[in-house]
Amino acid sequence: MKQSPFLSASAAYLEDLQEKHGVEPGAVSPDWRFVFDAIRELEGLDEADRCGLDSLACEEIRDRGHLVADLDPLHRVPADGPGRQTAETRLRELYCGSLSLESAHIDDAVRRNAVRVAFEARPQRPGAAARRRAFDLLVAAEEFELLLGTRYPTKKRFGIEGGDTLIPLVDRLLHQAAMAGIDEVHVGTMHRGRLNLMANVFGMALPRLFATFIGTHPFATDMPVPADVPYHLGHGGELRYGERLLRVVLSPNPSHLEAVNPVVLGRTRAAGDRRVKAGGERRKVLAILLHTDASVVGQGSVAETCQLAELGGFGVGGTIHVVVNNQIGFTTNRDEARSSRHCTGIWKSIDSPIFHVNGDEPDAALLAADLAVAARNAHDCDTVIDLVCYRRKGHNEIDEPRFTHPTLYRTIGAHKRVRQHYAEMLAEASVIGADDEAQAAERWRGTYREGLAAAEEYRPNADGFPNGIWAAYAPTGRGETGGWDIGTGVERQRLESLIRSLAAVPATVEADDKVARLVGQRADAIEAGLNWAVAEAACFATLLTQGVPVRLSGQDVIRGAFSHRHFAITDTASDRRHISLNQLSPDQAWFDVVNSPLSEHAVLGFEYGYSLDAPEALVIWEAQFGDFANGAQIIVDQFVCSAEDKWRQPSGLVMLLPHGLEGQGPEHSSARMERFLQLAARDNIQIANPSTPANYFHLLRRQVLAPWRKPLIVMSPKTLLRLPAAVSPLTDFDAGTRFRPVIASCVPDTPVDRVLLCTGKIAYELERRRGEDQRHDGTAIVRLERLYPLPVLKLVELFRRWPDAAYRWVQEEPENFGAWRHLDRRIESLLTQAGVRRPQLACVARPEAASPAGSFHGDHDRDQAVIVEAAFAAG
Repeated sequence: MKQSPFLSASAAYLEDLQEKHGVEPGAVSPDWRFVFDAIRELEGLDEADRCGLDSLACEEIRDRGHLVADLDPLHRVPADGPGRQTAETRLRELYCGSLSLESAHIDDAVRRNAVRVAFEARPQRPGAAARRRAFDLLVAAEEFELLLGTRYPTKKRFGIEGGDTLIPLVDRLLHQAAMAGIDEVHVGTMHRGRLNLMANVFGMALPRLFATFIGTHPFATDMPVPADVPYHLGHGGELRYGERLLRVVLSPNPSHLEAVNPVVLGRTRAAGDRRVKAGGERRKVLAILLHTDASVVGQGSVAETCQLAELGGFGVGGTIHVVVNNQIGFTTNRDEARSSRHCTGIWKSIDSPIFHVNGDEPDAALLAADLAVAARNAHDCDTVIDLVCYRRKGHNEIDEPRFTHPTLYRTIGAHKRVRQHYAEMLAEASVIGADDEAQAAERWRGTYREGLAAAEEYRPNADGFPNGIWAAYAPTGRGETGGWDIGTGVERQRLESLIRSLAAVPATVEADDKVARLVGQRADAIEAGLNWAVAEAACFATLLTQGVPVRLSGQDVIRGAFSHRHFAITDTASDRRHISLNQLSPDQAWFDVVNSPLSEHAVLGFEYGYSLDAPEALVIWEAQFGDFANGAQIIVDQFVCSAEDKWRQPSGLVMLLPHGLEGQGPEHSSARMERFLQLAARDNIQIANPSTPANYFHLLRRQVLAPWRKPLIVMSPKTLLRLPAAVSPLTDFDAGTRFRPVIASCVPDTPVDRVLLCTGKIAYELERRRGEDQRHDGTAIVRLERLYPLPVLKLVELFRRWPDAAYRWVQEEPENFGAWRHLDRRIESLLTQAGVRRPQLACVARPEAASPAGSFHGDHDRDQAVIVEAAFAAG
């Protein structure tokens, strides 16, 4: 008998399912059993039917049926597609109805055929219990919106009306995930329908939700809880599905809708890593991301995040994406918003199955949820549900959509609501009774009224900071007396032993001669002093052997963008990587060093998210050059610097931003420290510019050994990586040593008549110039190693020593860049406080400029010399 290619793929798929989910069909989770049954039924077809499965007509409809599927609830004409008369009747019904599959783009033939098998083997409709639950949730969703719309008609809530089916769809995703063995789900979602989801799917207590919505702004002691609009807030809790408990975490997010995507994936990866380290499975943690059509095609975050999906250092075992396809963005038509046929085109690049669903057909949505969960679990891949619906009101409840779309909104105004449509369908099928809808509506109204009544008196019993894995960390650690200054030194013998371990190349590794020499030179640091790279590696080694995990990611971080790290020794014969930091001791913590894609926004967002679910770890993102962080500015502004104030969401993320003017052009010079200083307030972040390897060592150790967590922004060096003067003796790392926020140097026994304050590498040039001319012996040079929080007490103590001196701020950046304009008034205030007789601070810098740096080495060197001479000039 002739073998059908389609059935051959089906048979291979069956074997794969049996291997992954159990030998016998009975061992497979319920969402897969219909696939087994359908494949066995197909195997019994005669030769003619087998050939029919592989006919051109069938392949055409499988490939292009989604183009003519009945997806628009408003029944506007779809784009031209394959002629309906040429398709097999059965496949036309499957692919051209209210649920369709887009899969022709999937290059992996096994995956492509597998998802088609599952799609064609799906039941005709969900079971009666699932349909009743979906209907009850539709009633709940509509009554929720009606109640808030009636009582608070002028408040924005970004209601779900028109996309009501999202509520039972997400509920079904969670149910199927729990039934398939998932233990934890991390969710990121847009504004639309968010309050409804929190109330009716994610299980947020209604008094809390309504208190936030109506503006009660509850307090706990004297600490305000989240300061953001209610449709940005997050939630965490457990949901029960039969005997299964499912932990669900909804991440808060800003109005940059898609910015939350990498954050959720980072949190999911951290939770999965914790399971892997404990001997469990990463795939037991699931990410679900909800989008809207306009933002998902318009925001580059989606494309960047997509490319993380199957990378070893960033994968989460597959994400389920749901697009609430309103077919309009604010007032922008779909033909004005995108060039692609569907809004889900970006997922074609990573072989994702894409299910298109008519939002007026809850049965189709439930089946799509089943298929999406099944495909994710079977293939560890991203899957997509495109819920094609409409927006019954404007962009928000105050907006008037008829101003721009009068014809469309006349159609929508006359269009039957999905609840009514589904009620009629279920009543005709005898799934619900005549009084069921009225009883459900009254029940939900009563529930919401009770929640609103309780909201008036609602007060939380905590300050809003997370518990669980965060319970061990204090919510604050503020100011110089708030625990910033802790001992981070290491016993000398232990440090020497670790450095020698890092300098050894195993006999089993054939290393490049130059790499072997560079690695071996680490041992020389014991006598000669530690340079930047050795100090960093030693810092990681001390933490790992103390049980503190370390994760470092960014562009080319394994070798180091400046060829200074060599954390991996690559075998010249096999390309196998040996990472000595993972070979220190049998009971050490894990070390992950990951070369990232050429992305800033998504990767920084991912690492920030990782830090939220791994407070015990040192989590570091490094930009290849500091200026490149501007590609991630949304993450910096909306999450890193403001999340604690907005959402009580602490983080210990470290950002390494290579900084320093060296004549390499504007994009390879400045990490824009002025931007971070402008964002600094209420001790929200730390900003440091360490100038010695020892200070860098202590800074990173303090980040995870302190009892609090704050994001740390490090202006990290380039020149200092190899500057002979930039080494630290082993005594600077000894037990009892610590991070020094201010480093002052002056010539002993010489009165100080001038004080040069600076930060970063220019201190070495100033000190070299002072050493060249005894006329400058009266100059003290003060390095500000921590720019925020400003080390006020230590600065005042220094200034009191030199009340008669003239004070200057020296920076290599143009005057409108760098720290000058942020610090000038603050330092003058401290000079006055210290009793300095002339409490004015002069500035020595490059002239103001629109670009942060030039690109000609000769000009750079001349300008730098002018700055140094001006710093020491009389006057």
